[in-house]
Amino acid sequence: MIQLMNYCKSCTLEQIRGIKCSIAGLIRVSENYSVSIETKELSRELYQQIKHSDNDVIYLKTVDQHVTIMGYWVTDKHTRGVENVVFSITCEAKKSFWGSQYCSVNDNCFEEFSIQVTEGTELVGLTPYGKLDTKGILSHIQSAIHIDTHMKKIGKEEGFSCFIAPEVQRIGTDIRLGVQYGINYSQERTLSISDIEDKIYNIVLLMEILCGERVSVTNMKVRQGEEIYKYLGQPIMLKERLHTFDREHFGSRGYVRRKIFKLSDFNQDIDEVIRRFGELYAEDQVAFEAYQQLMMDEELQIFTVNNFLKAMQMVEGIERLGDRESIEKEFKKEKHRIMKKLTDEKDKEFVKIYCNNLGETFRECLEKIVESCLMALSETDNSSCGDIITKMVNDRNVYTHASHKNDPLLSQTDLRGITYCFEVFFRIEVLMHLGLSKELIRKRFSYDRRFVAYYENLFGQTIGEADCGTGEYDDIMQSI
Repeated sequence: MIQLMNYCKSCTLEQIRGIKCSIAGLIRVSENYSVSIETKELSRELYQQIKHSDNDVIYLKTVDQHVTIMGYWVTDKHTRGVENVVFSITCEAKKSFWGSQYCSVNDNCFEEFSIQVTEGTELVGLTPYGKLDTKGILSHIQSAIHIDTHMKKIGKEEGFSCFIAPEVQRIGTDIRLGVQYGINYSQERTLSISDIEDKIYNIVLLMEILCGERVSVTNMKVRQGEEIYKYLGQPIMLKERLHTFDREHFGSRGYVRRKIFKLSDFNQDIDEVIRRFGELYAEDQVAFEAYQQLMMDEELQIFTVNNFLKAMQMVEGIERLGDRESIEKEFKKEKHRIMKKLTDEKDKEFVKIYCNNLGETFRECLEKIVESCLMALSETDNSSCGDIITKMVNDRNVYTHASHKNDPLLSQTDLRGITYCFEVFFRIEVLMHLGLSKELIRKRFSYDRRFVAYYENLFGQTIGEADCGTGEYDDIMQSI
């Protein structure tokens, strides 16, 4: 399928907002996959009809593509002529579908979609190659290289699935063995583009939990009948533009990272895992959104006390999950029982107004998550962590309430380390909720040298031994 990054070609607009036309224009796709259309010779009447749009549709074609635009913003306009009767406009597409024919954008019109993401092969965690033994090859004039390859797949026919396959790339005089992969979703009931975007949001967020980094969709296709369309939505941020992956500095993509959790860690039924994760996200969106903000700040190397507060927000969210409605119902029942025993109306009014269920305190939330994660990582409780927890509660209250009664007790270095540790603790809680074993969690996080150092320095603990490996993908890719 055609490569769309930096695509720039002349086009003809054939229909705008249901109005058939034939308008010359230029369509561009930027390096971050935002789509813009420039038009010339647009009449005032047509401009007045299209200048405001929410989900209006544009059909246009280039020499090699039929493009369906779903929604757009007019970002610039110019006029010419004595009475300003001819308009030139530039608009930016919200969503676009690229294929050999126009796409229907009615509700529930897609049967299947597939995506690729940054660090995709590593996050899927499958390899089509067996172990490659190259020892002694260069010392012989003639050598026979035997490579076992297999296409692999996890998941079922319906729902989410992942596949991986070998790919041979010929670049100049070089022949390189590559990997082709996809993360797919299909079901009997057709999908709207909103359904697809919701499902993609969930799986991308899950992968951000798996790797502890921001993840972007780099390629997306949708199927409608027999036709496959390339889909471009909101522009993405290229990882190469982020400081963490600046090619002039140390980067983390030059080797396989055992610390990254994979979709293959869940074995076959990844659709069930993603469904359960979606329910978890729906129950506490604020905590997950705080996690995403921390990931972005970290890649841009931004740190302030707000990052610490976001980490504390995650703690409250994840530890207060549960059957809150039934707890509140039980509390009200008990409150009503107590009020019935009171005879003084002032006492009743006092209890009614001031006796409220505050839920778990912030300190209790901190103690719970520290206890849970220390048990998972080191098989110990939080009895030695009272001092650091007290300092965190104090600083959270100081920064949240702008209180001048107390001073901060933690240094900026401590706050940075605590923030990173609680990012990891948040991930651990989610991963355990989704069914990953404590042994695998210990094993993978033992390869995160930054976390290991902060964990020992702040909590005085080391990660326990884990009697397990990190999977076939890491073993094979480390050997190549």
